[in-house]
Amino acid sequence: MFELTQTVAPRRKPMKLSDYPYDAMFPQSVDFVGEPWEILSKHIGQIEHGGIYNFWTFGRYCMTDIINHLLRITGPADVTATTWSLNKASVQTMLNRRKDGLLTKFRMWIDPRVRRANPEPLALLMDNFDTVIAPVHAKIALIGNEEWKISVSGSINFTSNPQPERGIIQCIDAVYDRDKTIIDAEFAKGNRLKLSDCEKGDLDDEGTT
Repeated sequence: MFELTQTVAPRRKPMKLSDYPYDAMFPQSVDFVGEPWEILSKHIGQIEHGGIYNFWTFGRYCMTDIINHLLRITGPADVTATTWSLNKASVQTMLNRRKDGLLTKFRMWIDPRVRRANPEPLALLMDNFDTVIAPVHAKIALIGNEEWKISVSGSINFTSNPQPERGIIQCIDAVYDRDKTIIDAEFAKGNRLKLSDCEKGDLDDEGTT
């Protein structure tokens, strides 16, 4: 038999915005003009263990740019990602990071619509990295090594988008571990389909992001 205290969370004192790094992620001094790496260095800057960082892209950078920025902080790391959309530039960037040693391993769980919408970057991805093709609309990037466990999530895909996107970076082990458990389970199913597995018209293209 459960006690009431086991099912009802204790009352918490009101949280103050100043207690969290949220407000620091929207500094008024950041000029969103220039290259993504330059904007990110000012907008997100350095990160700390246990930190939670909220951000908007304002159409100036995508998930690949965020991974680039974080890998330069963490050093060589494994990256596991999920996405609904992909372009060739993002795959090439991951290949470049692997070549320069910052990316030690890369895996991606990607939605089946990409087989029809973006077959060329998908083929490049599948030729070079472990890939699962299965329904997914989550946009997540996990960055991990012996020192760091980082989970990036939000509306940001592996494509450039002039529209504002919203995201959050969480340098919290438990968040990273839970996300990784869910993604690992999808890889364990072995849904490594081929481009030829798709017949014209068999994909559901509901949604636009």
